[in-house]
Amino acid sequence: MSAPVNLTDAKIAGLKAPASGQLEISDAKVPGLRVRVGASGKPSFIVRKRIGAKIKVVTLGQYGPRFGLAEARRKARAALTDLEAGKDVAPVRRGALTIQKLWPEYLATKTEKRSIGEIKRIGEVYILPGLGDRMADAVTRSEVTRFIDGIAAPVMARAVHAQLSAFYKWALPRLDNLPGNPCQGAGRPDKPKARDRVLTDAELATLWRVAEADAAPWREAIKLLILTGQRRSEVFEAEWSEFDIKGKLWTIPLHRAKNGVAQLVHLSAPALATIADVAPVEGSKYLFPAEGNPDAPASGISRAVNRLRRGLAEAVDADVADWSLHDIRRTVATGLQKLGVAFQVTEAVLNHKSGSKAGVAGVYQRHDYAKEKRIALDRWAAHVVRLVEGKGGGNVVALRAGK
Repeated sequence: MSAPVNLTDAKIAGLKAPASGQLEISDAKVPGLRVRVGASGKPSFIVRKRIGAKIKVVTLGQYGPRFGLAEARRKARAALTDLEAGKDVAPVRRGALTIQKLWPEYLATKTEKRSIGEIKRIGEVYILPGLGDRMADAVTRSEVTRFIDGIAAPVMARAVHAQLSAFYKWALPRLDNLPGNPCQGAGRPDKPKARDRVLTDAELATLWRVAEADAAPWREAIKLLILTGQRRSEVFEAEWSEFDIKGKLWTIPLHRAKNGVAQLVHLSAPALATIADVAPVEGSKYLFPAEGNPDAPASGISRAVNRLRRGLAEAVDADVADWSLHDIRRTVATGLQKLGVAFQVTEAVLNHKSGSKAGVAGVYQRHDYAKEKRIALDRWAAHVVRLVEGKGGGNVVALRAGK
């Protein structure tokens, strides 16, 4: 057997049928994963693992457009975990109770929840891609721990853990072989301390300049975060169909909004210019697709933020207090208040349901503040432009609502 190879989709697609017998190539990244090519010339994935004195072989599936190397590696890791735990691993049977199969039934019990949009989003972006094809009663506590550890943002990791645990609480009485909720006792990040970090005017202007010197998609994404004050996930997972450039409007649908309420975001002139700078990726619905994967939103956000943090500190040549993407949103809220924007309008810009829109007030207060939000975001954009141009933050003139 030849030495393991750092497999790529291009290498696998280029494999030819051997003159005789079968060809097997080991993956250097996931020990035990192999690509097998026979007389048909069609590559397929297997896992080969020694357990005691026996060699176990698990067939994962044939290579193709819907089953590439990344998916095979994920399935191989899951199969290896089960083999090492002494479980009998076999290909998933048609109709078997995988998490993917149970998920729609679970969601049907949550339709009345105000957070249904966020539950769906977490399932589609994290749980189903990561664990969807796993037998629901075979997932272990250690597997949950590794899955959660792989989510870079601690707040999101805790949110995913909570939704997966809620799923298993529902699934437990429906699975005869599930001994308990595998999320109980599984690792997860500690609850973050309450933050009150707000970027100063100088930091905000410098961050804009640092982002401007960075590569796509981070350059435009950071600018949109600054100009709109919307949530990190809402910006990085934005789809082209949500934008009405002529109408200067971005509609965040309820299934993507964290609080399950659709949000209308006015696009100021700088925001429109930022979107115009985004180069669409052929075949992708996302404004900021993942590099090399047009079917997924941007990835590698934590690495980009760390790079921007270093760039900001170097640009000001001083120690800069740690900041997060959410702190940009808090900075926008604080900045709007400093500009004299009414609290309830700031809440509407941020799509908050707390404060002026919570409880009884939210039931009777149906004004959508569309005009006020437009004026507020235009004022904020003008303020940001003045800061970036080094003209200070004072004497900001409100732009006319009709513009």
